[in-house]
Amino acid sequence: MKFPAAHPAVVGSITTPAGLRVLARAKLPADAVEIRVDALLKRGVTVEKIETALRGRKHPVLLTLRIPAEGGHRAWKLAERRELYLRLLPYVEAIDVEIATAAALNEVLVEAINTGKTVVLSAHALGKAAAPPQFAHWLAEHGQRSARTILKVAGHIGSWRDLQRLAALLVNHPEKQIAAMGLGPHAAQSRTVLAALGSRLVYGWLDEPAAPGQPSAAEVRKMVEELPPR
Repeated sequence: MKFPAAHPAVVGSITTPAGLRVLARAKLPADAVEIRVDALLKRGVTVEKIETALRGRKHPVLLTLRIPAEGGHRAWKLAERRELYLRLLPYVEAIDVEIATAAALNEVLVEAINTGKTVVLSAHALGKAAAPPQFAHWLAEHGQRSARTILKVAGHIGSWRDLQRLAALLVNHPEKQIAAMGLGPHAAQSRTVLAALGSRLVYGWLDEPAAPGQPSAAEVRKMVEELPPR
């Protein structure tokens, strides 16, 4: 099983104990499933239960252990986070690591790339929109990593200017694999625009929203199917 090469690929997020059961379903409105381990641990799901669900998966999985500063639900110790990524890596097709923690988790990134996994390097502007220097920093950090990685930028959208800046990432860097998405009250509308402009990934929830303004995976699938052909 490989992480989907579809463009854009629909990623369905799971954050609840009940959501884990969708991994065993034959059909989903998503090309891949994001397992938010931080959210599951907060709800009392054990690592053993997560591992068991991953072993029985019928869909490609993106593994995410999000940090609180970027929307996560667990105050990780570095060693704990590193060990958990490495423990679950054999049962997934891709991992998400924040650009801010990439250096500290370099061992994980190297192991993922060496074993043929897809790596998503992510950055999040949650409370307010990111300024142009921040976008430049994220692009530079991504450029230092393997060409096999995807840059994911999730930014708060409070105005058309904010959406234009996210769109510029895709328009100005067509040679890069970039996933851009909006957060906040205008998130749903922004994802249609950004998907049409070439966002590599489009996220939706499979059990309940994992981010402010996130649409369901079913809504995202319908939106992607209605996009003009590439």
